[in-house]
Amino acid sequence: MVKKILKAKQYSIDAGINLTEILDMENLSIKNLHMMLRGEEHKMPWRKFVCNNGGVPKWIFILYLAIIGKLSTRDRLARWGVTNDLQCPLCNVEEESIEHLFFKCTYAASFWRKLLQWMGITR
Repeated sequence: MVKKILKAKQYSIDAGINLTEILDMENLSIKNLHMMLRGEEHKMPWRKFVCNNGGVPKWIFILYLAIIGKLSTRDRLARWGVTNDLQCPLCNVEEESIEHLFFKCTYAASFWRKLLQWMGITR
């Protein structure tokens, strides 16, 4: 128990909060303490696409990887030495990258257009 208390004290020191600040708080609660330790929250503009979209978890994970630029496309795999073939397997015109796959590929564009049309969404 003593180790946990000392470890918690170290967290507050690392966050730049001293014990007197904590004791002087009007509404001392776990939530307020957590907010102090967490610091200022920077909300990403794409968080609602990932967090509140109601999609299948696998789709949400792939979307998250694409947004942060970590999706394993052929250009990334080539940099790791996994593959030498960079051609997009959908259109065989350009090398596959996140930019190409989601925005420039003619095959993917026609697929998204048909899917959106089927869902009744016009752009």
